[in-house]
Amino acid sequence: MLIDRRVIAHFDLPLFLVAMLIPTIGLVVQYSAGYDPNGEGVSFWFLSQPILSVPFVKQLTFLAIGLVAALIGASLSSNFLNRWAYPLYWITIVLLVAVLLFGTVSHGSRRWISLGGFNFQPAELAKVSVIFVLARYLSKVEMPRFGFTLKQLTMPGLLLGFPMALVMRQPDLGTALSIGIIGASMILFVGIRPKVLASVALIIIISGVPAWHSLYPYQQRRILTLLDPAADPRGSGYHVNQSKIAVGSGELSGKGFLQGTQTQLEFLPEHTTDFVFSVLSEEWGFLGAVSVLGLYFLLLSLILRIGLRCRDFFSSLICFGVAVMLFFHMTVNIGMVLGLLPVVGLTLPLFSYGGSSMIMFMFSIGVVLGIGMRRFQFGASGSR
Repeated sequence: MLIDRRVIAHFDLPLFLVAMLIPTIGLVVQYSAGYDPNGEGVSFWFLSQPILSVPFVKQLTFLAIGLVAALIGASLSSNFLNRWAYPLYWITIVLLVAVLLFGTVSHGSRRWISLGGFNFQPAELAKVSVIFVLARYLSKVEMPRFGFTLKQLTMPGLLLGFPMALVMRQPDLGTALSIGIIGASMILFVGIRPKVLASVALIIIISGVPAWHSLYPYQQRRILTLLDPAADPRGSGYHVNQSKIAVGSGELSGKGFLQGTQTQLEFLPEHTTDFVFSVLSEEWGFLGAVSVLGLYFLLLSLILRIGLRCRDFFSSLICFGVAVMLFFHMTVNIGMVLGLLPVVGLTLPLFSYGGSSMIMFMFSIGVVLGIGMRRFQFGASGSR
């Protein structure tokens, strides 16, 4: 389980640096987003003045814990992950059930388990555990020459369906969709027969009407707002309208640090979490936003590069799943900010405020780093 000295020479420094640079920039943006000159701030004995941004201090703490999580992830071998994929999955299912029974309610959703002063969100763990368990199943199953049949999709469908259903009950549409997209992408990556793909697509289309009626009213309003943002500018459309104003007002080079009027005058809701990219765009401008996007795509390419170099299929699938998770979060979050997608509450990876999200993303990247360090070894976990 511990890191062997022989594998340290294969440590992917570029991946680590990019994975650290993104949250470091995020900390700067979080300081501005949470800046309160009239507040008490957070005092430390070694500082002469308090830090006037509580989210910045908390996010810095989350990043420090995330670094420890990344180190733990890097220390885990593929064989260890393969062996513990199913136990971790069922532990996650138990935690998701526990959330529905004993979880903390906030903003109408029951998503957190209180652990002292820290609120843990098991749905974040669900995304990672689904990646591991599907990688285990898909790397072990004997796939037919022309891809999976509908019958063979039953087991991966159930592995996806359990956590998705439990997360939807919280309710958390964004995370449920994230789990579904991650799983579906991994299955498509392995291979599926065209006729089966068409059948699944038809089932999804037919189930669209009952799925729409199963959504909560506020979720339906968010989707309808996407079609007509002017229909409710002070209600369901307020977040997106203010976000567009913030993004557009940043122009080419931005208004400058702590100078974003939409943020500092608190016109922009959820500016430390869902709409933190709006803060970045307003204060850093188009150039700053595009630069951060470039870092994300560089991060994705480095993760996929490790996946392509792996000698065992299990490890390759994990890398692919982590890349899909990051890409889906990034795409949906920025799509929300620009009014191109409905607001479903997905955070910007390594950037948005949130402990569970930061820790699990850092852990995932740590796992990829560990896979990269051991990629020269032949794994016993599903080689193909």
